[in-house]
Amino acid sequence: MKNLPPLMVGKMRKGNWSIVGFVLLLALATLACAVPGFEEPKPNSTPTAVGDTMYFNIPAYTYQLSPGDTIPGTGLRFNDRVGDAYQVNIDGQTTSKRSGDSFYWSGVLAPGVFANFNLRLTTSLPGGMPVVGPVEIIVLNPLPAEVASVPQAENMLSFSNIVADYTVPVGFAIPGTTLIYEGIEQRGQGGQLTDFARLSGTSGYPYLAFGDSLVWTGKLLDNVFIQYNLRVTSLKEDSLRLSGTAELWVLPKT
Repeated sequence: MKNLPPLMVGKMRKGNWSIVGFVLLLALATLACAVPGFEEPKPNSTPTAVGDTMYFNIPAYTYQLSPGDTIPGTGLRFNDRVGDAYQVNIDGQTTSKRSGDSFYWSGVLAPGVFANFNLRLTTSLPGGMPVVGPVEIIVLNPLPAEVASVPQAENMLSFSNIVADYTVPVGFAIPGTTLIYEGIEQRGQGGQLTDFARLSGTSGYPYLAFGDSLVWTGKLLDNVFIQYNLRVTSLKEDSLRLSGTAELWVLPKT
């Protein structure tokens, strides 16, 4: 070392101190893990937003129209029946339809709400025109909030039998709600412990066991309200699955 220039000696000393510092930090980390009661700080789980869009699907929407009726919120109108043909109006255009024919409409139901009605005429009834088919309702930029009840209005559009099936990771919100799955918590006494899903974001009872039902009422927009009727179909450390139905109420622009 005496034969080396002073600058080189300084560099080697700094390198040695870096190695020693790293070893000391590693030793302290190992010691901390071994100390009883010491826990590494964990980052808080941040629930993700629902997103810019929510999709709701009704597999078999049905509606019975009498002459002069319009499917609420749409441009689908039944004018009259002539023989085996139905005179209908779709967005202002008149055409003739028969049993089995399509009866399709796509457009804005209300502010922030878009819909696709993919319907067909079914078996004819005296004086009426029944239609059935899938309907998709799209809510833009939802901001879920819990409410005690759905307000009543004469022109409120109602959609039921919406399929709901959600798998929710830990720290994430159940779509369309303020409820966040925080993980499993065991509750009970002695050996009679039961796994419960612990929820936050609610003023009600925050625990759900496997097979439990969940009814939640809220609003997605100021003019869109929802009620979920779900049941816990899977309960895991990393995820919660809820399956059931939803009902949606939409207040169109007056």
